Amino acid sequence: MNIVQWMVERLWPGATSELVVALVDQLEVRCRQLAADGVPVRFLGATFVPADESLSCRFDGTAQAVRVAHQLAGASFDRLLVIEELPAYDLRPTGTTQ
Repeated sequence: MNIVQWMVERLWPGATSELVVALVDQLEVRCRQLAADGVPVRFLGATFVPADESLSCRFDGTAQAVRVAHQLAGASFDRLLVIEELPAYDLRPTGTTQ
């Protein structure tokens, strides 16, 4: 089983901050429930771009686990992509270079 980081993108015409917060809360709850049942998935955070009417959420886990979390939350999405998080230079472990 390969645990990687994922970004889930959704275009969401008409999205408001209130709707986004409700969905993000639901996704986080579902991920915690799945993890408690031994499913390898963790919600890492989200970015809402109101001007673009888009929401991107980040997860650790398997593609299947991320899909199941969305199904349980009643949430659709447009794309599921593998990502690599790159911390700011100041936050990188000692001994790494730019």
